[in-house]
Amino acid sequence: MAAEPTPAATDIAWYVDAIGKDAEFASTSQAEATELVSNFMGGASNPFGVPAVIVARAVLEVGADLFYRKTTRNGVVGFGDMEAQPFRLNRDPMAAAYPLLRPYLVIGL
Repeated sequence: MAAEPTPAATDIAWYVDAIGKDAEFASTSQAEATELVSNFMGGASNPFGVPAVIVARAVLEVGADLFYRKTTRNGVVGFGDMEAQPFRLNRDPMAAAYPLLRPYLVIGL
């Protein structure tokens, strides 16, 4: 039996454990996250030279936020475990990306 290929660490479907139709939604979330992060950095050309690993992590975090919005009720997510404490998602899906990206971006003059 052939082993399954290892998913990329930047694959949102793998990160959020999406299967079936959820995997398709995770792909859409990843595309949206890529666009949001790219726009925040000043475009796809990455004019500030943010390292690729930082960009990938920012896209992963933003994409996961966007993905989990689908299953939230009034912005509160519990991840299906009755013992875990539910928490409220940020209204801004970029909230997790800001601290990752800010050290590389020029802020004001």
